[in-house]
Order: sequence, then structure tokens, then C-alpha cells
Amino acid sequence: MNPFSYLAFLTSVVLALSITRVMTGIGRLLQVRGSIRVYWVHLVWALNLLLYAVLIWWIQYRWQTQAQWNFFLFLFVLLSPTLAFLEAVLLFPDTIENGTDLKQHYFANHRWFFALGALLLPLDALDTYLKGWDHFVAQGIIYPITLSLLFVLNLGAAFTRNERYHAFYALFFLVYLLIFISINLRVIA
Repeated sequence: MNPFSYLAFLTSVVLALSITRVMTGIGRLLQVRGSIRVYWVHLVWALNLLLYAVLIWWIQYRWQTQAQWNFFLFLFVLLSPTLAFLEAVLLFPDTIENGTDLKQHYFANHRWFFALGALLLPLDALDTYLKGWDHFVAQGIIYPITLSLLFVLNLGAAFTRNERYHAFYALFFLVYLLIFISINLRVIA
């Protein structure tokens, strides 16, 4: 087993836990569907987080060419999956039972959820830079502009309870993810 495969195992486990948390939450919502208050913005963020966690896992494969690993680089690579897991924990209540109000839960946790989301963006930029300056430059000028915009939008979502803002940002981020996935991802070689 090469070093990347060994280290990627733990990051994959952490990402799998976040994916499991989101999918379990959605499954539980289906089980108690008639007796809870669903909030569509919350559901869009569940989809966004699910896609984002899978995207983190996919992008981490690009670390396979890293020849030299140290503990601090490994901790750095583990950081994004950990933040995604914490977001998944914040997104769904531990128990979803009759009378659960997902809108209330969403706004009770939105500050931390979006603060963690904001942290993911500079981590993404640093991750891209650590893969080499040429790799960073190859992303184009739109990359730092997009990351900056998403960082600001996350901070806005962390500090406002405005429902229109949250609805806009949930849909905007979903469209962004779908465009990013369709344009930028290549076949793993």
C-alpha cells in the first residue's frame, strides 16, 4: 500500500461519515414525512452538502501524486472532510420525530454551519496551491473570484436570518456545484 492509499483511507472514512449523516437524515425525513415541518431550504442544503462531500472526496484523489507526506500535510488534507462532517452534524438534528421543525433547526444552527462552510473555501484555495503553483494557475482567474464570492456569501448566510437570502444562496450554491462538476472534473487517470 502506498502512502497516499494509506492516508486516503481515513479521509474517506470521515467523508463517508458525513455522507452517511446526510443520507440518514434524508431517510429519516422520508420515514416521518407527514408529521414534521419540512423546510425546503434545509433540503437544498442537504443536497448541496451531499454533493460537496462527494466532490471533496473526488478532488482529494489529486493528492495521489504527492511523493513526500508528513503529519502536518496529512492533517491539512483531513481538515476539509472533518469540516464537511461537522456541517452534516449541524444540518440534521440527532433525532427527527413527530413535530420536528426543520426550519427552526436550520436557523438554530445556521451560524456555525455557514461559518464552517466559509472556512472550507480558503482551505480549498490552499489545497489547490499546495498541489503546485502551475495547478493553481491552471484553475484560471475565475477560481479565486468564485472562492471569494462564496466566502462572502457564506459569511452573509452565517450572520443573517433573512429567509430570502438563505433561499437565494441555497439555490445559487446548488447551481454553482452543478456547473463546477460539469465543467471542471475530468476522468480519474
